[in-house]
Amino acid sequence: MPEFIVGARLHDYGKGTIDELLGRVAADGFSAVQLAYKKCIPSVKSYADVTDTLVADTLTAQSAYHVKTAVLGTYVELAINDESRLQNVADFKSQLAVCKALGAGCIGTETTNMIKQPAGTTREEAQDLLCRSLAEILPVAEELGVLVAVEPVTYHSMNSPAAVRHILDTLRSPNLKVIFDMSNLVDAGNVDHQAAIWDQVGELWGDKIVAVHFKGQSFKPDGSLLSTSLEESRTDYAEAFAMLRQLPQAVLPVLREEAVPARAASDIAFMKGYF
Repeated sequence: MPEFIVGARLHDYGKGTIDELLGRVAADGFSAVQLAYKKCIPSVKSYADVTDTLVADTLTAQSAYHVKTAVLGTYVELAINDESRLQNVADFKSQLAVCKALGAGCIGTETTNMIKQPAGTTREEAQDLLCRSLAEILPVAEELGVLVAVEPVTYHSMNSPAAVRHILDTLRSPNLKVIFDMSNLVDAGNVDHQAAIWDQVGELWGDKIVAVHFKGQSFKPDGSLLSTSLEESRTDYAEAFAMLRQLPQAVLPVLREEAVPARAASDIAFMKGYF
């Protein structure tokens, strides 16, 4: 059974210096973060702005506040079906050394919302583009000893437990892992069948999970997503954690997405209730 470590997405705490932000999350009781420099450090407008000095400042703050970077977030479109994909791959590759320097658990990305794709792009084509991007990234990651984690979402190119298994089997890299966002695999069509989803996740790639995302989600009458508090969420956390507790990983960071700092104490208590 893994040891679960509670963390938060750092940019949910707004923008500021890395010392200020890590100090705030630590004071609220979180011990790990998902760090996306472009989303929380005002001076970082592009990945070229992630300097050695900023990395050194991050290491100092991590040590001072006893907070680990569980996920270095990149937010690039590796499955996009246009000419921007190659630049996105280059941007991602530029952050692999940053991930290593920070001692981050992994460098992560989602897999491109299908609504962003040019008209006519199929999910199969998008998955092929994702594999082509990862095929360029993973040899460098393997050389550096860095883990690359992809995050499935029902409306993205990699949209189901089976699609994740297909990507893993296609790339066959020991450095390719998965970020498991429970709510991202739930939609209005399967919300009443979540136990079967978690069984598939555990069976197909449970041992590849390197981080867990935890957020609240419900659905409007038309089936569209509605962000909620954790208490109001329709995500079946109990069944998901019943699966997670059976995994062989020694440690799994569980990161609060859409964190509300004023609710940190109650959210942490809620999350730990499932550990």
